[in-house]
Amino acid sequence: MKSRVLLVDDEESFVDTLAERLRNRDFDVATALRGEEALEKIKEYNFDVAIIDALMPGLGGIETLKEVKRLKPLTEVIMLTGHATVETAIEGMKLGAYDYLMKPCEIDTLVEKIKKAYARKAEHEENIEKAKMQVQVIEVGKLASMGELAAGVAHEVNNPVAIMMEEAGWIEDLLEEESQKGENLDEIKRALKQIKAQGERCKQITHKLLSFARKTHSQLSDLQLNELIEEVVGLSQRTARYSNVRIETELDSNIPPITASPSEVQQVLLNLINNAIDAVGKDGGKIKVSTRMDNDDVVIDVSDTGCGIPESHIQRIFDPFFTTKPVGHGTGLGLSICYGIVDRMGGKIAVRSSVEKGTTFSVRLPIQPNDKEINDIQR
Repeated sequence: MKSRVLLVDDEESFVDTLAERLRNRDFDVATALRGEEALEKIKEYNFDVAIIDALMPGLGGIETLKEVKRLKPLTEVIMLTGHATVETAIEGMKLGAYDYLMKPCEIDTLVEKIKKAYARKAEHEENIEKAKMQVQVIEVGKLASMGELAAGVAHEVNNPVAIMMEEAGWIEDLLEEESQKGENLDEIKRALKQIKAQGERCKQITHKLLSFARKTHSQLSDLQLNELIEEVVGLSQRTARYSNVRIETELDSNIPPITASPSEVQQVLLNLINNAIDAVGKDGGKIKVSTRMDNDDVVIDVSDTGCGIPESHIQRIFDPFFTTKPVGHGTGLGLSICYGIVDRMGGKIAVRSSVEKGTTFSVRLPIQPNDKEINDIQR
């Protein structure tokens, strides 16, 4: 596919000649003699590179550059300048221009600049697509985790609902009796109290699930990590109990608040705990979730007494779609998602494992991410 180039200069003969030479070198070239005309074309078409004269009547080169970057941020700009306007061209680079060239310039030099500018635009577009795909993968992983949670929650909700239905039936039986004895009234009050208590229990269970299921953006906030861990462990206890697995916590009370995205940290924890439950299996065992400080980082350890990970698999466990689970029991995305989330937060995730003894995943997070990491999280 040809690179689309917009050539902007108020010298018509110069524009026509340069445009023809670029077309002969396999570029798709459009021209404009004024900044205002260039902006109309920028609005209508997507150009890879705009070549703009720094000094033009009417809307000048710098003003044109600003508007091009506002309308089409990914379009790369090369400024053309005479000796008297070098400072203007340098100012343009500060405002987002890719580079500048002195007039008159060799055609081969200009072609090389256009190719490099096009390559940078393509790289930016690729990074944006990767970021979009990562967001989609995280959402897929969240849906998979929700599916695993839903089974345990359904069982948990059914128990109090069954009690409520029995109590309601008991009240109905009592009210059908002709005589309203004092003990019946006391029994009715007891049954109503039980219904209320079980209804509150259902509300708490579903509230936690809905809190996780609600789609949230990666908004940073001051996060009380230990509180979040207790919440996630509470959600996972139901699934663990049906698998005969005991989850324990050992949380350092001196952990300070960290700046992070609660929904993404929650996603990492749920993936690691769900994997640990699967690793322990139906024969029963223990999972331990702990927190500790290590210099300026917070470390979360998720350990299990499960089957362990063979050495041959350790190097691949964070690869997308790699899974050791049976067909239909895993997407192979969970640990890849965890790795991507932790990396964007400026952290690291590591694993230690011994076959038949167990596995520990360690997540290291900075208390305060740097500016680049903040931009990556909120992108």
